[in-house]
Amino acid sequence: SRMRTTPKQTGLSILSVSADTFCVDPGRVNEIWPHVRGWLQAATEKCGDWTIDAIHDAVLSKEMLLWVRWDGTALRAATVTELMIVPRGKVCQIVVCGGEKVGSWQDAIAPLEKYASEQGCVAMRIHGRVAWTKIFPDYDLEWVALEKRLN
Repeated sequence: SRMRTTPKQTGLSILSVSADTFCVDPGRVNEIWPHVRGWLQAATEKCGDWTIDAIHDAVLSKEMLLWVRWDGTALRAATVTELMIVPRGKVCQIVVCGGEKVGSWQDAIAPLEKYASEQGCVAMRIHGRVAWTKIFPDYDLEWVALEKRLN
């Protein structure tokens, strides 16, 4: 069984984690959502249990966080994360992500990994297609989930 957990505030503001990847303030999600919905919806249609509307509701209710990748001129990607408590500890899970002209996905999610570590997570987990294993070779394939140990 798993339990969702609420992010704790750290010394680093969760609203601006790096120059390129940002956590969207839940109060401003609806301003950004129209620009990223298509990417996220395409990803939910390829795999996973989530619908785009359920993800949107979870982000608005602060159960999940919306992250965006900005290259200085345009949004390039969006990712949604949730923190979970599992028997072995807290895990930060990427629920869905998508984008275009992202550049390096590793660079795009590095701030999420840092955030997860600051939240006390023992692992970062990616649920998605097996093709993600080629993009994230430092993650281990576990029941068609990509996972990278943080601590």
